[in-house]
Amino acid sequence: MFEFVTQHQFWAAVGAYWTYSAAVSSMPEPGPDSRGYLWLYRFCHTMAGNITTVFGGKIPGLKTLVLLWLIPLMFSIAGCAAYQLHPGAVNSTDSASYDVLHIAETSIDQARLDYKAGLLPDSAKAALDALIKAYNVARDSWLTYRGAVATNVPAQTYFNQLTQNLSDLSTAIRNLKEAQ
Repeated sequence: MFEFVTQHQFWAAVGAYWTYSAAVSSMPEPGPDSRGYLWLYRFCHTMAGNITTVFGGKIPGLKTLVLLWLIPLMFSIAGCAAYQLHPGAVNSTDSASYDVLHIAETSIDQARLDYKAGLLPDSAKAALDALIKAYNVARDSWLTYRGAVATNVPAQTYFNQLTQNLSDLSTAIRNLKEAQ
């Protein structure tokens, strides 16, 4: 359960906030003589962000505005599905790096086929060579990072290098696409 929560920190926070908001919403209305409870009631509702309860419907059109804000949020949630790690991946960075390397390898293979078929301009040959070099460097960096994590060696330096190399690889892919 702890591993699930650490891998889904955003959704755990949303769930905790939702629970807190529900508890605050269930608080009984304060009476006219209870200044301390009135302060606590308003404070809790403000902290929960439950604006409609704090202002008691005094803001016209608030429900419509909230609905308009929620529509794009609801559409965007579908794109926030949890990332599935590849089997054998040591962590999410390892898995995502594998994805980037796989995309680069596919781009290289396709560019080589296009070059051999005469579909790739001669000016793109330099960009293809740079992509191949960047791929080799990034792949070596990925293997080094993966080995460090697997053997419990402090991996921050390797992570930083991998990040830089993957960024360079992405730039090389973009340069090849522009050269085509």
